[in-house]
Amino acid sequence: MADSPLLLTLKSLSFFQGMPVALMERLARGAVPRTYPARVRVASERENVRGFFLVLTGKVKLFKLAEDGKEQTLYVFGPGEPFCLGSLFGEGLFPAHAETLSRSRLVFFSGELLEEMAREDPSILFHFLRVVSRRLKDAMEMIESLSLRGLLGRVAGFLLHAREEDRDGRRLVALGISQRELAKIVGATPEALSRTLGRMARQGLVRISGRDMEILDRAGLAALMAPDREPRGR
Repeated sequence: MADSPLLLTLKSLSFFQGMPVALMERLARGAVPRTYPARVRVASERENVRGFFLVLTGKVKLFKLAEDGKEQTLYVFGPGEPFCLGSLFGEGLFPAHAETLSRSRLVFFSGELLEEMAREDPSILFHFLRVVSRRLKDAMEMIESLSLRGLLGRVAGFLLHAREEDRDGRRLVALGISQRELAKIVGATPEALSRTLGRMARQGLVRISGRDMEILDRAGLAALMAPDREPRGR
C-alpha cells in the first residue's frame, strides 16, 4: 500500500528522524488536519490543549500578553516545526498564545493518541523527550540573549539560529515575518531594529532583500553576541 501524503511528509521532516516507521504510520492515521486563515488564534494561554500541533505550511507565532496588552513574541514556527509539546501530558495547560501569521495548514495529534501509543511502545516517549530537551536549551539561550546582550547581539543571535534554505545557490534566512514581528522577538522597536539591520548590512555582515537575508559573515555576527557588547537599547 502506498504511503499517504501526510505520512510522506512526516518521513521528510527532521522532527521525526529516528522514529520507527510503524509509529509514524500510527501518528499519520490519528492526525487531525486543520487549516486556518491568517491572524487566527490557534491556542490561548492556559487553554487545555492536550496534544500538539505540527505546521505543514504557513507561520504560527508564540507570544505572551502583558496586563497592559503589550505583546512579546517568543518564537515563530514554520513548516515542519511542532508546538504545544509541553501540553502533551499532565494537565496540558498551554503557557502562551499561538496565532497564525499567514494562511496555515496544521495537523493536530491528541494527547490521548500519544498516551495510547506510549503504553504500547514506550520508546516514543524518548523521542519526544529529546525534542523537548532541545526546546528547553533553545529557550535558555533566548533568555541569555535577551537579558545579557545588546540589540546587535540579540539580532545576530536570532539570525545565526534561524533556519536557512538554499535558493539559487545561496543560503538565505527566509524570515517569512515582517520586521515589526521580528522586533517583538528581539525586544526592540521597529525603528531600532531597522537601524540595526542597516548597520549590519553596511558592515558587510548580511545582505537584505525584502523578508530574506543572506548571512555574509557568520564569524562577524558571532562576535556581536558577546554579553554586554553594547548598551541594551531599544
